[in-house]
Amino acid sequence: MSLVSDVEHEFDQVKARVDGLFARLDLAWKKLRNQLQPKELEAIVSLLQRAHDQAQYAIIHGDLPPGQPPVPWELAHGLSVLHLGNASPLPQSVAELQTQVMKDGTLLGCRQWELLDLRWSEALLKWIENLRDHAPFGSTPALIEMADDVLLDMAGDWGTGYFDSQSAAQRVANLITQDRPDFTIHLGDVYYAGTGTEEKADLTGWPQGTQGSFSLNSNHEMYSGAHGYFAEIAELFPKQQGTSYFALFNSHWLIIGLDSAYASDAMNLYMDGNLGPAQQQWLKDLVASKGQGRKIMLLSHHQGLDISGQQQTVLYGQVLAALGRAPDYWYWGHLHNAICYAPIGGMYGRCIGHGAIPYGPTRELQGNPLVQWSEVLSADDPNYPLRVRNGYLKAKLQGATITETFVGENGVVSWTR
Repeated sequence: MSLVSDVEHEFDQVKARVDGLFARLDLAWKKLRNQLQPKELEAIVSLLQRAHDQAQYAIIHGDLPPGQPPVPWELAHGLSVLHLGNASPLPQSVAELQTQVMKDGTLLGCRQWELLDLRWSEALLKWIENLRDHAPFGSTPALIEMADDVLLDMAGDWGTGYFDSQSAAQRVANLITQDRPDFTIHLGDVYYAGTGTEEKADLTGWPQGTQGSFSLNSNHEMYSGAHGYFAEIAELFPKQQGTSYFALFNSHWLIIGLDSAYASDAMNLYMDGNLGPAQQQWLKDLVASKGQGRKIMLLSHHQGLDISGQQQTVLYGQVLAALGRAPDYWYWGHLHNAICYAPIGGMYGRCIGHGAIPYGPTRELQGNPLVQWSEVLSADDPNYPLRVRNGYLKAKLQGATITETFVGENGVVSWTR
């Protein structure tokens, strides 16, 4: 079979799978439209239009429109799929659009997990279906004492499932299993929309720590109203006690896992981290009881800093207000990247959102004095030639000291401190 025939065959297979998705999406939209106030309907259509326009601009210019906030890519195909306005369809196959790397490392293309992958419409569908239907928020957070010497393995945005025989998700899971860590922590994102089926299929293979494992809530879990997420943590992550935030402590460290997604703005597809009042109060009480004399390590799905490290997010301000100071270390995912920032206000910020989603070298980080390291080494992946290595982080705590090691999917140390 020729290369052209291969590409056409792949597109036909994907199109057949998403035709049913589009039909469900159309029905869900008609149902929701009847429940919306006119201003809400107008706001959603405007979001879909902006996402479509953003995608068209990026295809032509290779990046986002300057000066405009990015619109979630999950909305990109929505305008044409829902037959709203006169939107022309965006590219839907490799034959129509060759993959290119945007300046933030994301892959603009139509392959699986790239920005114009038709299957992202599953997230749009679930967002529409669950816009007014969220799972109850757990209120019994775990507080677990751990040994003074402990190994934590962490990965963000890992929940892709094993989409081919050489998947990064499988490689990362195998490496973590070999480490035999005391605790493993997934920083959130099960794709495409955190449904119950996806949570079971993609998270069942998450490597368990010898002392316990935890999984954070994220924007993708919220697309399904977090119903699948809360069901899955009850089954696979019992240490969490049915709650999406938790804390671990020993003589020297207080490790805090936050839910930065549940209280996030649904109309912005939960893209910006936010803590609700109940979690903010829990954080203040926790620090008052366990924070004195201990270093603080914070874990969240959403980031505390923008990708450049120059701008603090709303979530950063909420955390500082609750803690009374910056955490010593903060690990987040959400951005599909691996980045180590220079200390900022006494805080070491780390992005570890490179667990499985394909991404490329991030041009906008080059020469940035606030960035100590980011992953730029090729994964040598014939399916994604522009992809750099996925991986995970090992954090070894020995008394008051910490050793951080970024490990690539090939088992080679990418960066350590």
